[in-house]
Amino acid sequence: MSSANTPQPSHKPSRGARLVLIGLGVVLVALAIFGIIRRVHARHELTDQTNRDAIATVAVMSPKAAPEDQALTLPGTVASWQDAQIYARTTGYVAKWYVDIGAKVKKGQRLAELDTPDVDNQLLQGKAQMRTDQANENFAKVTADRYETLVKQGLVATQTGDQYVAQYKADVATVAADAANVAHLQNLEDFKHIIAPFDGVITQRNLDVGALVDAGSSGSNLFVIADTSKLRVYVDVPETYAASVHFGMPADVGLNTYGAKPITGAVARTADALDSNTRTLRTEIDVDNTSQVLVPGVYANVKLKVSTTTRNFIVPANTLLFRSEGLRIALVDPRQHIHLQPVTLGRDFGSTVEVTQGLNEQDRIVLSPPDSLYEGQQVNIAKQGKPAQNASR
Repeated sequence: MSSANTPQPSHKPSRGARLVLIGLGVVLVALAIFGIIRRVHARHELTDQTNRDAIATVAVMSPKAAPEDQALTLPGTVASWQDAQIYARTTGYVAKWYVDIGAKVKKGQRLAELDTPDVDNQLLQGKAQMRTDQANENFAKVTADRYETLVKQGLVATQTGDQYVAQYKADVATVAADAANVAHLQNLEDFKHIIAPFDGVITQRNLDVGALVDAGSSGSNLFVIADTSKLRVYVDVPETYAASVHFGMPADVGLNTYGAKPITGAVARTADALDSNTRTLRTEIDVDNTSQVLVPGVYANVKLKVSTTTRNFIVPANTLLFRSEGLRIALVDPRQHIHLQPVTLGRDFGSTVEVTQGLNEQDRIVLSPPDSLYEGQQVNIAKQGKPAQNASR
Protein backbone atom coordinates (compact mmCIF):
# COMPACT_ATOMS: atom_id res chain seq x y z
CA MET A 1 0.00 0.00 0.00
CA SER A 2 1.48 3.33 -0.97
CA SER A 3 2.52 5.82 1.75
CA ALA A 4 0.78 8.57 -0.13
CA ASN A 5 -2.51 7.11 0.82
CA THR A 6 -1.70 7.08 4.57
CA PRO A 7 -4.05 9.55 6.53
CA GLN A 8 -2.33 12.55 8.34
CA PRO A 9 -3.07 13.30 12.02
CA SER A 10 -5.40 16.33 12.73
CA HIS A 11 -3.91 19.57 14.42
CA LYS A 12 -7.25 20.82 15.78
CA PRO A 13 -7.34 21.27 19.63
CA SER A 14 -9.24 18.83 21.57
CA ARG A 15 -12.48 19.58 23.29
CA GLY A 16 -10.75 19.71 26.69
CA ALA A 17 -8.22 22.22 25.47
CA ARG A 18 -10.94 24.44 24.14
CA LEU A 19 -12.71 24.38 27.49
CA VAL A 20 -9.50 25.32 29.24
CA LEU A 21 -8.96 28.22 26.90
CA ILE A 22 -12.53 29.42 27.33
CA GLY A 23 -12.23 29.18 31.13
CA LEU A 24 -8.96 31.06 31.06
CA GLY A 25 -10.59 33.81 28.98
CA VAL A 26 -13.50 34.06 31.40
CA VAL A 27 -11.08 34.35 34.31
CA LEU A 28 -9.15 37.09 32.56
CA VAL A 29 -12.34 39.00 31.74
CA ALA A 30 -13.56 38.58 35.33
CA LEU A 31 -10.23 39.81 36.65
CA ALA A 32 -10.39 42.79 34.32
CA ILE A 33 -13.95 43.60 35.39
CA PHE A 34 -13.04 43.21 39.06
CA GLY A 35 -10.05 45.51 38.64
CA ILE A 36 -12.19 48.11 36.91
CA ILE A 37 -14.81 47.88 39.66
CA ARG A 38 -12.18 48.27 42.37
CA ARG A 39 -10.67 51.27 40.63
CA VAL A 40 -14.11 52.89 40.24
CA HIS A 41 -14.90 52.14 43.90
CA ALA A 42 -11.56 53.55 45.02
CA ARG A 43 -12.18 56.64 42.91
CA HIS A 44 -15.61 57.09 44.50
CA GLU A 45 -14.11 56.67 47.97
CA LEU A 46 -11.39 59.22 47.14
CA THR A 47 -14.02 61.64 45.86
CA ASP A 48 -16.12 61.20 48.99
CA GLN A 49 -13.08 61.62 51.23
CA THR A 50 -12.06 64.73 49.31
CA ASN A 51 -15.58 66.14 49.67
CA ARG A 52 -15.55 65.34 53.36
CA ASP A 53 -12.18 66.98 53.78
CA ALA A 54 -13.42 70.08 51.91
CA ILE A 55 -16.05 70.72 54.62
CA ALA A 56 -14.45 72.63 57.52
CA THR A 57 -14.63 71.20 61.00
CA VAL A 58 -15.08 73.83 63.68
CA ALA A 59 -15.17 73.84 67.46
CA VAL A 60 -18.18 75.54 69.02
CA MET A 61 -19.22 76.83 72.44
CA SER A 62 -22.27 78.37 74.05
CA PRO A 63 -22.17 81.96 75.34
CA LYS A 64 -21.87 82.45 79.07
CA ALA A 65 -24.45 84.73 80.67
CA ALA A 66 -22.98 87.86 82.26
CA PRO A 67 -23.88 88.51 85.91
CA GLU A 68 -26.90 90.79 86.33
CA ASP A 69 -25.21 92.97 88.96
CA GLN A 70 -21.90 94.33 87.75
CA ALA A 71 -19.27 96.76 88.94
CA LEU A 72 -19.13 99.44 86.26
CA THR A 73 -16.14 101.80 86.28
CA LEU A 74 -16.58 105.07 84.40
CA PRO A 75 -14.47 108.20 83.96
CA GLY A 76 -15.74 111.17 85.93
CA THR A 77 -15.07 114.87 86.26
CA VAL A 78 -14.73 116.44 89.71
CA ALA A 79 -16.30 119.88 90.21
CA SER A 80 -16.56 122.10 93.27
CA TRP A 81 -19.77 122.21 95.27
CA GLN A 82 -20.20 125.82 94.18
CA ASP A 83 -17.96 128.43 92.63
CA ALA A 84 -18.33 132.08 91.74
CA GLN A 85 -16.58 134.64 89.60
CA ILE A 86 -16.42 137.88 91.54
CA TYR A 87 -16.78 141.11 89.55
CA ALA A 88 -16.74 144.73 90.65
CA ARG A 89 -20.16 146.35 91.10
CA THR A 90 -18.68 149.84 90.98
CA THR A 91 -16.05 151.56 88.84
CA GLY A 92 -12.76 152.51 90.44
CA TYR A 93 -9.11 151.68 90.97
CA VAL A 94 -7.71 148.80 93.01
CA ALA A 95 -6.40 150.24 96.25
CA LYS A 96 -5.52 146.99 98.09
CA TRP A 97 -5.97 143.25 97.81
CA TYR A 98 -5.73 140.97 100.82
CA VAL A 99 -5.84 137.36 99.54
CA ASP A 100 -4.11 135.39 96.81
CA ILE A 101 -4.74 132.03 95.13
CA GLY A 102 -4.98 129.11 97.52
CA ALA A 103 -6.18 131.28 100.42
CA LYS A 104 -9.08 129.84 102.40
CA VAL A 105 -11.64 132.55 103.14
CA LYS A 106 -14.86 132.84 105.14
CA LYS A 107 -18.16 134.29 104.06
CA GLY A 108 -18.08 138.11 104.35
CA GLN A 109 -14.28 138.28 104.55
CA ARG A 110 -12.83 141.30 102.77
CA LEU A 111 -10.83 140.37 99.68
CA ALA A 112 -9.89 143.75 98.19
CA GLU A 113 -10.53 147.51 98.35
CA LEU A 114 -11.35 149.85 95.48
CA ASP A 115 -10.73 153.58 95.34
CA THR A 116 -13.92 155.16 93.90
CA PRO A 117 -13.58 158.98 93.90
CA ASP A 118 -16.39 159.48 91.36
CA VAL A 119 -18.86 157.47 93.41
CA ASP A 120 -17.74 159.23 96.59
CA ASN A 121 -18.48 162.64 95.08
CA GLN A 122 -21.81 161.50 93.63
CA LEU A 123 -22.83 160.24 97.06
CA LEU A 124 -21.94 163.57 98.69
CA GLN A 125 -23.86 165.42 96.00
CA GLY A 126 -26.86 163.15 96.39
CA LYS A 127 -26.97 163.64 100.16
CA ALA A 128 -26.70 167.42 99.80
CA GLN A 129 -29.50 167.46 97.24
CA MET A 130 -31.67 165.37 99.54
CA ARG A 131 -31.11 167.81 102.43
CA THR A 132 -32.14 170.71 100.19
CA ASP A 133 -35.30 168.92 99.09
CA GLN A 134 -36.09 167.97 102.69
CA ALA A 135 -35.92 171.67 103.65
CA ASN A 136 -38.27 172.52 100.77
CA GLU A 137 -40.58 169.74 101.91
CA ASN A 138 -40.71 171.11 105.45
CA PHE A 139 -41.44 174.62 104.21
CA ALA A 140 -44.12 173.33 101.83
CA LYS A 141 -45.76 171.45 104.70
CA VAL A 142 -45.93 174.54 106.91
CA THR A 143 -47.36 176.59 104.04
CA ALA A 144 -49.93 173.92 103.14
CA ASP A 145 -51.08 173.65 106.78
CA ARG A 146 -51.43 177.41 107.04
CA TYR A 147 -53.54 177.68 103.88
CA GLU A 148 -55.74 174.77 104.92
CA THR A 149 -56.61 176.78 108.08
CA LEU A 150 -57.35 179.89 106.06
CA VAL A 151 -59.56 177.89 103.67
CA LYS A 152 -61.57 176.56 106.60
CA GLN A 153 -62.02 180.14 107.88
CA GLY A 154 -63.13 181.24 104.41
CA LEU A 155 -60.37 183.79 104.09
CA VAL A 156 -58.83 182.33 100.88
CA ALA A 157 -60.19 180.38 97.97
CA THR A 158 -60.19 176.60 98.15
CA GLN A 159 -58.21 176.37 94.91
CA THR A 160 -55.37 178.36 96.43
CA GLY A 161 -55.21 175.97 99.38
CA ASP A 162 -55.21 172.96 97.03
CA GLN A 163 -52.23 174.38 95.12
CA TYR A 164 -50.08 174.54 98.25
CA VAL A 165 -51.15 171.03 99.32
CA ALA A 166 -50.16 169.71 95.87
CA GLN A 167 -46.81 171.48 96.11
CA TYR A 168 -46.18 169.82 99.47
CA LYS A 169 -46.98 166.34 98.05
CA ALA A 170 -44.60 166.97 95.11
CA ASP A 171 -41.83 167.91 97.55
CA VAL A 172 -42.51 164.71 99.52
CA ALA A 173 -42.08 162.66 96.29
CA THR A 174 -38.88 164.54 95.45
CA VAL A 175 -37.41 163.69 98.85
CA ALA A 176 -38.36 160.03 98.36
CA ALA A 177 -36.57 160.02 94.99
CA ASP A 178 -33.53 161.64 96.60
CA ALA A 179 -33.50 158.94 99.29
CA ALA A 180 -33.58 156.18 96.66
CA ASN A 181 -30.73 157.83 94.75
CA VAL A 182 -28.68 158.17 97.92
CA ALA A 183 -29.32 154.51 98.77
CA HIS A 184 -28.17 153.48 95.29
CA LEU A 185 -25.01 155.56 95.60
CA GLN A 186 -24.42 154.19 99.09
CA ASN A 187 -24.62 150.65 97.69
CA LEU A 188 -22.06 151.57 95.05
CA GLU A 189 -19.92 153.03 97.80
CA ASP A 190 -20.20 149.81 99.81
CA PHE A 191 -19.31 147.72 96.74
CA LYS A 192 -15.81 149.15 96.80
CA HIS A 193 -15.23 146.56 99.53
CA ILE A 194 -14.89 143.21 97.68
CA ILE A 195 -16.06 140.45 100.04
CA ALA A 196 -16.35 136.66 99.83
CA PRO A 197 -19.90 135.41 99.11
CA PHE A 198 -19.33 132.06 100.88
CA ASP A 199 -16.68 129.95 102.58
CA GLY A 200 -14.18 128.62 100.10
CA VAL A 201 -10.75 128.83 98.54
CA ILE A 202 -9.48 131.46 96.11
CA THR A 203 -8.61 129.76 92.82
CA GLN A 204 -7.91 132.88 90.72
CA ARG A 205 -6.77 136.46 91.38
CA ASN A 206 -6.96 138.80 88.39
CA LEU A 207 -6.24 142.26 89.87
CA ASP A 208 -3.28 144.39 90.95
CA VAL A 209 -2.99 147.65 92.83
CA GLY A 210 -3.76 150.63 90.61
CA ALA A 211 -5.66 148.65 87.99
CA LEU A 212 -8.86 150.26 86.71
CA VAL A 213 -11.92 148.03 87.04
CA ASP A 214 -15.33 148.65 85.53
CA ALA A 215 -18.66 147.84 87.07
CA GLY A 216 -20.42 144.72 85.80
CA SER A 217 -19.24 141.61 83.97
CA SER A 218 -18.01 143.42 80.86
CA GLY A 219 -14.43 143.25 82.16
CA SER A 220 -12.45 140.39 83.67
CA ASN A 221 -13.37 138.93 87.03
CA LEU A 222 -11.38 140.01 90.07
CA PHE A 223 -11.41 136.68 91.90
CA VAL A 224 -12.72 133.15 91.47
CA ILE A 225 -13.75 131.39 94.67
CA ALA A 226 -14.69 127.71 95.01
CA ASP A 227 -16.36 125.80 97.82
CA THR A 228 -14.55 122.45 98.07
CA SER A 229 -15.98 121.20 101.38
CA LYS A 230 -18.19 118.98 99.20
CA LEU A 231 -17.64 118.02 95.60
CA ARG A 232 -19.82 117.08 92.67
CA VAL A 233 -18.58 114.23 90.46
CA TYR A 234 -20.19 113.97 87.02
CA VAL A 235 -20.25 110.70 85.05
CA ASP A 236 -22.03 109.67 81.86
CA VAL A 237 -23.71 106.27 82.29
CA PRO A 238 -24.29 104.26 79.07
CA GLU A 239 -27.88 103.66 78.00
CA THR A 240 -27.66 99.93 78.83
CA TYR A 241 -27.16 100.67 82.53
CA ALA A 242 -29.07 103.96 82.81
CA ALA A 243 -32.27 102.35 84.15
CA SER A 244 -30.44 100.91 87.18
CA VAL A 245 -29.06 104.28 88.36
CA HIS A 246 -31.18 105.70 91.18
CA PHE A 247 -31.08 108.33 93.92
CA GLY A 248 -28.91 107.39 96.91
CA MET A 249 -27.01 104.70 94.99
CA PRO A 250 -23.50 104.33 96.52
CA ALA A 251 -20.45 105.03 94.39
CA ASP A 252 -16.69 104.84 94.95
CA VAL A 253 -14.63 107.74 93.63
CA GLY A 254 -10.91 107.18 93.18
CA LEU A 255 -8.02 109.24 91.87
CA ASN A 256 -5.13 107.32 90.33
CA THR A 257 -2.96 110.41 90.02
CA TYR A 258 -3.16 111.27 93.72
CA GLY A 259 -2.83 107.71 95.03
CA ALA A 260 -5.55 108.31 97.59
CA LYS A 261 -8.01 105.69 98.78
CA PRO A 262 -11.42 105.76 97.08
CA ILE A 263 -13.99 108.01 98.72
CA THR A 264 -17.56 106.78 99.03
CA GLY A 265 -20.27 109.06 97.71
CA ALA A 266 -23.88 108.73 96.62
CA VAL A 267 -25.88 109.52 93.51
CA ALA A 268 -27.57 112.86 94.18
CA ARG A 269 -29.41 113.41 90.90
CA THR A 270 -29.49 112.50 87.23
CA ALA A 271 -30.44 114.42 84.11
CA ASP A 272 -33.46 112.08 83.78
CA ALA A 273 -32.88 112.12 80.01
CA LEU A 274 -30.28 110.61 77.69
CA ASP A 275 -27.95 112.76 75.67
CA SER A 276 -29.08 112.41 72.05
CA ASN A 277 -25.48 112.38 70.76
CA THR A 278 -23.77 110.00 73.18
CA ARG A 279 -26.83 108.02 74.43
CA THR A 280 -25.61 108.43 77.99
CA LEU A 281 -27.22 109.60 81.22
CA ARG A 282 -25.50 112.50 82.99
CA THR A 283 -25.27 111.53 86.66
CA GLU A 284 -24.10 113.61 89.62
CA ILE A 285 -22.46 112.02 92.66
CA ASP A 286 -21.95 114.10 95.81
CA VAL A 287 -18.81 113.44 97.84
CA ASP A 288 -17.86 114.80 101.25
CA ASN A 289 -14.43 116.42 100.94
CA THR A 290 -13.87 117.71 104.45
CA SER A 291 -10.41 116.16 104.45
CA GLN A 292 -9.62 118.04 101.19
CA VAL A 293 -8.30 114.86 99.55
CA LEU A 294 -9.94 115.68 96.22
CA VAL A 295 -9.60 118.88 94.25
CA PRO A 296 -11.91 120.22 91.54
CA GLY A 297 -11.09 119.61 87.91
CA VAL A 298 -9.24 116.30 88.30
CA TYR A 299 -9.95 113.05 86.45
CA ALA A 300 -11.65 110.43 88.60
CA ASN A 301 -12.64 106.78 88.32
CA VAL A 302 -16.20 106.17 89.49
CA LYS A 303 -17.31 102.63 90.33
CA LEU A 304 -21.05 101.91 90.31
CA LYS A 305 -22.84 98.64 91.02
CA VAL A 306 -25.33 98.50 88.18
CA SER A 307 -27.59 95.97 86.52
CA THR A 308 -28.63 95.71 82.89
CA THR A 309 -32.12 95.70 81.44
CA THR A 310 -30.95 93.34 78.66
CA ARG A 311 -29.45 89.84 78.76
CA ASN A 312 -25.71 90.20 78.25
CA PHE A 313 -23.21 87.43 77.53
CA ILE A 314 -19.49 86.88 78.01
CA VAL A 315 -17.55 85.33 75.10
CA PRO A 316 -13.83 84.83 74.36
CA ALA A 317 -12.22 87.67 72.45
CA ASN A 318 -10.98 85.19 69.79
CA THR A 319 -14.57 84.59 68.62
CA LEU A 320 -14.82 88.05 67.07
CA LEU A 321 -14.59 88.63 63.33
CA PHE A 322 -13.77 92.14 62.12
CA ARG A 323 -15.32 92.52 58.69
CA SER A 324 -15.79 95.53 56.46
CA GLU A 325 -19.52 95.43 57.14
CA GLY A 326 -18.92 95.52 60.90
CA LEU A 327 -18.24 93.33 63.89
CA ARG A 328 -19.49 89.74 63.54
CA ILE A 329 -19.56 86.44 65.47
CA ALA A 330 -19.74 83.16 63.51
CA LEU A 331 -22.67 80.96 64.59
CA VAL A 332 -23.57 77.42 63.47
CA ASP A 333 -27.27 76.96 62.72
CA PRO A 334 -29.19 73.65 63.15
CA ARG A 335 -28.34 72.64 59.55
CA GLN A 336 -24.65 73.18 60.34
CA HIS A 337 -24.36 76.24 58.14
CA ILE A 338 -22.41 79.34 59.14
CA HIS A 339 -24.30 82.51 60.03
CA LEU A 340 -22.29 85.70 60.59
CA GLN A 341 -24.21 87.45 63.39
CA PRO A 342 -23.81 91.23 63.96
CA VAL A 343 -23.15 91.98 67.65
CA THR A 344 -22.73 94.97 69.94
CA LEU A 345 -19.96 94.89 72.51
CA GLY A 346 -20.07 96.16 76.06
CA ARG A 347 -17.05 96.03 78.32
CA ASP A 348 -13.65 94.63 77.33
CA PHE A 349 -12.08 92.29 79.91
CA GLY A 350 -9.01 91.46 77.85
CA SER A 351 -9.31 87.74 77.03
CA THR A 352 -13.13 87.99 77.13
CA VAL A 353 -15.63 90.62 76.05
CA GLU A 354 -19.21 91.43 76.94
CA VAL A 355 -21.84 91.21 74.18
CA THR A 356 -24.87 93.38 74.87
CA GLN A 357 -26.83 92.68 71.68
CA GLY A 358 -26.96 89.92 69.08
CA LEU A 359 -26.67 86.66 71.06
CA ASN A 360 -28.90 84.29 73.01
CA GLU A 361 -28.07 81.34 75.21
CA GLN A 362 -28.96 78.70 72.55
CA ASP A 363 -26.41 79.96 70.04
CA ARG A 364 -23.40 77.84 69.03
CA ILE A 365 -20.38 80.10 68.60
CA VAL A 366 -17.37 79.13 66.47
CA LEU A 367 -14.11 79.30 68.41
CA SER A 368 -11.15 80.96 66.66
CA PRO A 369 -12.98 81.32 63.33
CA PRO A 370 -10.73 81.78 60.26
CA ASP A 371 -11.17 84.86 58.12
CA SER A 372 -12.19 82.63 55.18
CA LEU A 373 -15.58 81.76 56.75
CA TYR A 374 -18.50 83.05 54.76
CA GLU A 375 -22.27 83.25 55.21
CA GLY A 376 -24.03 79.93 54.59
CA GLN A 377 -20.85 77.82 54.51
CA GLN A 378 -21.33 74.13 55.37
CA VAL A 379 -19.27 73.00 58.36
CA ASN A 380 -18.83 70.02 60.60
CA ILE A 381 -18.80 70.36 64.36
CA ALA A 382 -15.76 68.87 66.02
CA LYS A 383 -16.33 66.34 68.75
CA GLN A 384 -15.21 67.34 72.19
CA GLY A 385 -11.49 66.66 72.60
CA LYS A 386 -10.76 66.64 68.86
CA PRO A 387 -9.08 69.62 67.17
CA ALA A 388 -10.96 71.56 64.53
CA GLN A 389 -9.81 71.57 60.91
CA ASN A 390 -8.80 74.73 59.17
CA ALA A 391 -11.75 76.01 57.19
CA SER A 392 -9.50 77.44 54.53
CA ARG A 393 -8.54 73.99 53.21
